[in-house]
Amino acid sequence: MSKDLLVLDQFSLDVPAGDGRRTLVEDVSLTIAPGEAVGLVGESGSGKSMTARAVLRLTPPGARLGGRIEFDGSSVLDLSPRELRAVRTRRIAMIFQDPRAHINPVRSIGDFLTEAMVTHLSVPPRQAHAKAVRLLAEVGITNGEHRMRQYPHELSGGLLQRVMIASVLAVEPDLVLADEPTTALDVTTQSEVMAILDELRTERGMAMLLITHDLELASATCDRLAVMYAGRIVEVQSAEALTEAPRHPYTAGLMTSRPRLDEAAGRLPVIPGRPVAAFEAPQGCAFQPRCAHSGDQCLTERPPLRELAGAHVACVRAEEL
Repeated sequence: MSKDLLVLDQFSLDVPAGDGRRTLVEDVSLTIAPGEAVGLVGESGSGKSMTARAVLRLTPPGARLGGRIEFDGSSVLDLSPRELRAVRTRRIAMIFQDPRAHINPVRSIGDFLTEAMVTHLSVPPRQAHAKAVRLLAEVGITNGEHRMRQYPHELSGGLLQRVMIASVLAVEPDLVLADEPTTALDVTTQSEVMAILDELRTERGMAMLLITHDLELASATCDRLAVMYAGRIVEVQSAEALTEAPRHPYTAGLMTSRPRLDEAAGRLPVIPGRPVAAFEAPQGCAFQPRCAHSGDQCLTERPPLRELAGAHVACVRAEEL
């Protein structure tokens, strides 16, 4: 049995499109150890959210999955419906980007928080209610008894995202998939929500896969970072090493285009061109049209993810950069 809690090995995903199919994720390999936080970073359309959803097989109709997804030694792609329900309700939990779209608007907050505990964990309703109130306090929501009687439309986006985090903690999962959990929140609330999530994750020893386009947020929260481009992972390093010495030209471009608080700057540098999805990627390296370091080899070869001085990078010229 693998020592890693989650293993993605050459994972790929394509969906129907017209008379053919479109590839959204291709050849993704990534591991998460128990208790580890890994950030999956990339621009919109890079395939990061689809990768996270595939871990729970929450994929679009007609999607075709290839490669291997293994959770705690079992193949997720081979689980029966009953086994998959057990994993979704007890072992892996997901925090979605927009809580209003994933919390039933006609059920109270109390019903939302206690349902999983009562239905799937066989917790008596009174104990489930008391635990839900405690969890609301842990995620920074005061007056829990009153909040339990409220409905989603009565709470702000920041409070609802805290409620979503409390619902995840209620089932005490081994792995949390956080799909851009702070995108819809203001900057101050983003910081508060991520601090709460990180503290509670550490206290409970849960592993986490954080999906985000915010490299700064991911580096402050996660142990390791994986950078995605055009449906593939192009670099994996520890958070500290990646922010100090990125090895892939795309990662380096993301780092230099960040605004800094400690120095004044005029116009920020940008990566030329536009990001592409996996099905739009040209032959060879998908980043080649936007890369200042590309050579003839980059036009014809799709670089594999390979180990280089403690990092994993998909660039044929990584040693030269």
